[in-house]
Amino acid sequence: MSPVPAVPAPRRLPSAAVLAALTALLVVLGVCAPVTWDALAEPVGRPSPVADLAATGLGGWYATGTRVVLLVVALASVAVIGLLLARDPPPGLPYPGAVGTAAAGAMLLSADLRGQPVDAVLGLACLALAASELLARGRPGGGVALGTAIALEPALALFAVLLVCLRERRRALNAVVLALALNTAAWAARPAETARSWRQLVDPLIAVGPDNQSALGLLLRLGLRGPLLLAVCLAAGVLVATAGVRRAASYTADGQRLLAAGVVGCAAVVVSPLTGPAEFGWLLAAAVGRLGRRPEDRALWPVVAVTVALLSSSMLDPEIEPVTTFLLRGAAPLIAAAAAAVLAFRRTTDPQWSLHRTPAPTPHHPFGLRRLPLLPATLRPVSRPNLLMELLFIQVGYGIYTRIRNAAPNRTGAAVDHARDVYRAEQFLQLDVEKTVNSWVLRTDGVLDASLQYYKTLHLIGPLAVLSWLYLRHPRRYRTSRTVLFTATGLALLGFWGYPLAPPRLTPGLGLRDSPYGGPDTAPLGALTALTNQYAAMPSLHCAWAFWCTVAVIAATRRRWVRGLAVLYPVATLAVVVATANHWVLDAAGGVAVVLAGCLVQYVLTGRRLLDRTAVRPKRAREPQPQPQAPPAAGPAVPDAPQPERIERRGDP
Repeated sequence: MSPVPAVPAPRRLPSAAVLAALTALLVVLGVCAPVTWDALAEPVGRPSPVADLAATGLGGWYATGTRVVLLVVALASVAVIGLLLARDPPPGLPYPGAVGTAAAGAMLLSADLRGQPVDAVLGLACLALAASELLARGRPGGGVALGTAIALEPALALFAVLLVCLRERRRALNAVVLALALNTAAWAARPAETARSWRQLVDPLIAVGPDNQSALGLLLRLGLRGPLLLAVCLAAGVLVATAGVRRAASYTADGQRLLAAGVVGCAAVVVSPLTGPAEFGWLLAAAVGRLGRRPEDRALWPVVAVTVALLSSSMLDPEIEPVTTFLLRGAAPLIAAAAAAVLAFRRTTDPQWSLHRTPAPTPHHPFGLRRLPLLPATLRPVSRPNLLMELLFIQVGYGIYTRIRNAAPNRTGAAVDHARDVYRAEQFLQLDVEKTVNSWVLRTDGVLDASLQYYKTLHLIGPLAVLSWLYLRHPRRYRTSRTVLFTATGLALLGFWGYPLAPPRLTPGLGLRDSPYGGPDTAPLGALTALTNQYAAMPSLHCAWAFWCTVAVIAATRRRWVRGLAVLYPVATLAVVVATANHWVLDAAGGVAVVLAGCLVQYVLTGRRLLDRTAVRPKRAREPQPQPQAPPAAGPAVPDAPQPERIERRGDP
């Protein structure tokens, strides 16, 4: 019998997780490489004595060789973090390698863009070294990676304490000995510079600076000095370090090794006397921890951790002078790091670990298309969201809105030309009432002051009041209405950027102004002119937010007097913005347009229209009832009780 030829086995294609990890690695490295290279042109940061010694051997911080080495270290750290998560993924992440690579790249870019490139590279390198020491399993005689990390950041010696608690005494001893050897070599090679670097750790003039976001800097800004400062720092450091190490040991035994690394890293950040934005990358590792009993509360901690780790502290500053701007500057990341070290995250054996919300039924399909809504059912909850997360969204959203609005192109010539075009269009449509209304307000006592106060205060009070009312009384309407508001604001930012428009009071030749005493420099709004981009007038967000308030209130209530007040609000806002010469009538039309577009986007994303009654009052399926022997007595009809949302427990994908 002739032998049967062997059939070659088909090649196995790489899994989706491997493809996602490789794709994320290539994209992140391609984005981080040019940005980090440009940021390292000016080596700003607070390097350790060991890093200073290494830079001196390469020719100094401004040498091209040092710049190349830092870039290689940064990109290698990104790749190592992604590889560590791919090999030892935390529970619940479907694509851990891609998530880890993206998080490391985001941390690097965030610190680079905030003006601390050297600290960004060294902080990311310390994270990769310490995490590799803790996440690696079965490495006898290790400790080299952790020792290098401790030499670069002495506060990371807490990882050696954790290794001792985990009965890895040899690795801990090797790490401490290597760190001492490297610092001794730096001291012997450059004694004066090394002594200066160590003195900076206890220098109050440096610690109180705005760039220091450590606990010591916060206490110094609060006014603590002398023995009281030393006692508070020691007590807080011992408490946070002890709690962090103990909880990290239990998380390691539970299999949550990445969470353990993040907790110890956050404790080290709190203990360190000098802390910059680049050191808070440990919050990204601690973000895998789970808190909260409701599924709506589950996402609060990850969102907070990622937000304070990647965004600037000013995004979380409500700018209430002088408390938040000076005393509590940078306190949000520090509080989050302390919370990561102290809070008791859930174990994998906890019944609350796998608590999930049952997906709601698919609402109406927009335009009859079966592929819509775009968001999956698990991302379209209808219950009341977590309050702290909503406040965080509002604060961060308003901070982003303010910065983008002020960063919009301030092209005065183009803005004035656009204003004249808008005025001619209003004349053609016979809507040019700005001169008549403005002249009447300037001649009437008290009306101008009231209009200016209305313009400056109710712009924010109105939407916040409606959001609060919806959250408390109509939680199922809150999510839909909030999405419409955020979408409309984002569309308005595109208008500010692409179509700069001068308001009537800044358009020459019309004689319109917001004060009877002169131009905008002497007007009550003159200070605002210097702080904000006054050529971002199209569309009018005053009118857009007022119109949103009206639509949201009408959609949520059936009381006629409430609807009547809601209708009067945008009418009064339109009269005020026109009377104070801050907006054209067509600006208000643009504000209405962005709100309607936000309603359309909301409908396409979730399938829930703002005026869709069925989404608010779902009909309950009635079971067949047996026929009674006698007709029931007449009485008032009892409305159907709302269906409770189901909660189920299931394993993570």
